[in-house]
Amino acid sequence: MKKTTVFVFGIFLAVLFHLSTAVDSDVAASRVKRGLPRWINRAIQAVPAYCAATAGAAAGRMRRAYYDMRRANWQNCDKYFHCRGNYEAGRLGYCGKLTAKAISEAREWAQSGGSHGSDSAEDRVANDYGRAGGNCVQRYILGTRNTRQECSLPRRLW
Repeated sequence: MKKTTVFVFGIFLAVLFHLSTAVDSDVAASRVKRGLPRWINRAIQAVPAYCAATAGAAAGRMRRAYYDMRRANWQNCDKYFHCRGNYEAGRLGYCGKLTAKAISEAREWAQSGGSHGSDSAEDRVANDYGRAGGNCVQRYILGTRNTRQECSLPRRLW
């Protein structure tokens, strides 16, 4: 496995573990664990403890979209997978949307080192669009045809 894949999978496991072991929903600080990077703890604090079951399902859907993106390895299609993962997690309701936002923001923050680059801003737009229930295929696959940023992902991978 590539180092990046292992790293991202570790993030998901850490967030899921700490969300599922959270007992006190009133005190977010009680869920902060020593030894974890600060950005993982921020993601954990952003999701209430009563969302633990839904958070696990939402994180699983986002993880599946991430692995599909890695497996497809298709140029200019990362925004589609960002959108799709957030869309699928957001369909789980309020807790799914919260979890998707926490994971997406933590990932963008970690990848950009806290700075806000243009690619990171575009990823955030795709994440927000997916969580809002937007049509990811229409916007990021069909909508990019005959442009410089065309995502020509085969239909079987949609």
